Amino acid sequence: MTLEFEKITDNLEEMVRSTYARQQQSRLLVERLLQKLRDHAADWDGINAGLEQAIQRVDFKKFRAARPLDHDEPLDAAVDPPPLPAQATLIATDGSQILPDRHAPYLYSLINVGVIVYYHGRGRLPLQFTEPALDYPGRNGQAATPPAPYEAGEEAEQFADSGAVVSLRRDRAEIETLARIAHEQQDEVRPLVALLDQRLLYWPAVGTNDPEGSRVLHGWQAAMSDVRRAGALLAGYIVNPGKRSVITLLHTLDVNRPGFDLRILTERDAQPFLADNILFRHLLEPGQRSKVFVDVSQHNQDFYHRDPLNEVCFFYLNPGRSGRQIARVDIPRFVAQDPAAVAAVHALVYDQCRIMGDYPYVLARADEIAVVGYQDHESLDAMIEYAMQRYGVYHAITAKQSAKNVARAGKTRHEV
Repeated sequence: MTLEFEKITDNLEEMVRSTYARQQQSRLLVERLLQKLRDHAADWDGINAGLEQAIQRVDFKKFRAARPLDHDEPLDAAVDPPPLPAQATLIATDGSQILPDRHAPYLYSLINVGVIVYYHGRGRLPLQFTEPALDYPGRNGQAATPPAPYEAGEEAEQFADSGAVVSLRRDRAEIETLARIAHEQQDEVRPLVALLDQRLLYWPAVGTNDPEGSRVLHGWQAAMSDVRRAGALLAGYIVNPGKRSVITLLHTLDVNRPGFDLRILTERDAQPFLADNILFRHLLEPGQRSKVFVDVSQHNQDFYHRDPLNEVCFFYLNPGRSGRQIARVDIPRFVAQDPAAVAAVHALVYDQCRIMGDYPYVLARADEIAVVGYQDHESLDAMIEYAMQRYGVYHAITAKQSAKNVARAGKTRHEV
């Protein structure tokens, strides 16, 4: 049975009306915030005082704000793209996965990391390859069912039949591969930029009390330090970012005003339709970046305590042609505190966006290399089936999956 569109017509109309009303309300709020940004563009004493007062008066676990990295540029700075380095080396990684399926004949998962090394200005073809890793019960002599949860920091990893855990491990594999390739390429032309399609202030969705979450977080932070030791400039590129850290910073300027509602500093649903990118859409022309900010949050404190040079900073970037798509570029403090390094990341990331149009070419290519499509999945299943049969091992899909296959017979599923 196909979707009965006529039954959702009223909902659709209400959705449009609601979206229009939120846009109108957003427009008024953005105008006020832009004026506040300009009025306090270099009010460093007021900015610091507002932040300190806010931190003392709210639950810091829920607080997400921004702090100017320095006083060299005003809050409303729009920095033009600097000249491109004549030569440079860019590394990007991205990951894909096959999640474990208990209805399939054999239980396994796959993580596939795509890697590209791009030799800017050298007339040399990019280096491109993948690093697949198959995981399954009993790998490396593991018991199919772990006898007890492992301790955080333990080297061996048990097979996980949870899609959430596989996704966490994919994220860790992306940055650890990036760090390793940066070491392998450290004798190439500088600047050497290591780029992820991911925020740098990584925090596992399962939390850090979960052993897997703790393991992935520690691995992530160690890989950030490894990138620095390789002499590479680490950056994370985020499309359509939802952060409202700078907006929260502006709100802290009113923290001592009578009647000020502190909830606006910690509760996202206080203004659910506003994010920093909407603000900077009005400030930045194509190619321009914002001032560099430091992320103010409990999570970033954790990064700082483990390695002060990994404290996550960021700037907003207008990446190109349409002028409407504002991206966020995360950089660790070891990059942020070096103006030449910030200029190199700014220039090279923007140049990569000009190749594709609003998105870095190396990240698009890394994703293309990494993706495991439907045909790849089927081929791998066939390889596993053939290999199992050579050992006389035979399994079948579950009855539930068999029934679904029958019900959907003759229907084609497409991937985008």
